[in-house]
Amino acid sequence: MPELVNMLVARLMHEASVDRAMLLVAFANMRAELRTNRSVEGSYATGLPTTYAEHGRAVALLFDEYPPAEQHDADARRVHDVRFKRLHHFFRASVLGAISERAHQEKAELNTLAHVWGEYLASAGRIATISQQSRIWSEDELDWFPGDPDETGQIRAALCTVVPGFLWRHDAMLQMAKSRFGVVAGSLKPYIHDGI
Repeated sequence: MPELVNMLVARLMHEASVDRAMLLVAFANMRAELRTNRSVEGSYATGLPTTYAEHGRAVALLFDEYPPAEQHDADARRVHDVRFKRLHHFFRASVLGAISERAHQEKAELNTLAHVWGEYLASAGRIATISQQSRIWSEDELDWFPGDPDETGQIRAALCTVVPGFLWRHDAMLQMAKSRFGVVAGSLKPYIHDGI
């Protein structure tokens, strides 16, 4: 477990704020998909990913479906780049989710994981700008975030819509939310029963 968390920390040190915000958008959408997958799993759908690790494995397989586009075809290259970037952000989000699930289950590396989440959440203020400039995300995929350009509002929304609810059961996460963003535990406690 320490190796996985250290891998996240090392990656984080070299990641631009925009890339961090893109991961948050991917994470919010992946989380909603997993929630839906879990709700239909017993009734009519089987084999759908229901954990972040399973989602990551499914996304990894999709990279093969987007081989490099011909260099001389600029339009094909742009479409390829958008698809590849989306997959990249979803894969990175899956890794963060899988490590979060494991840290929660093992009750290990929670302080470091809280630090990692804090760094990602600090970039949530860029989501309003991304929504206006990026071709990667649809309007539906950005609906998880309020249109409020206020950075603090974006961060507070991300605390509730992006971070897996099970992480709010841990003091390290609650302390991070309070010390970094001024959000008290009482406002996050309603989310602790969310299993995804």
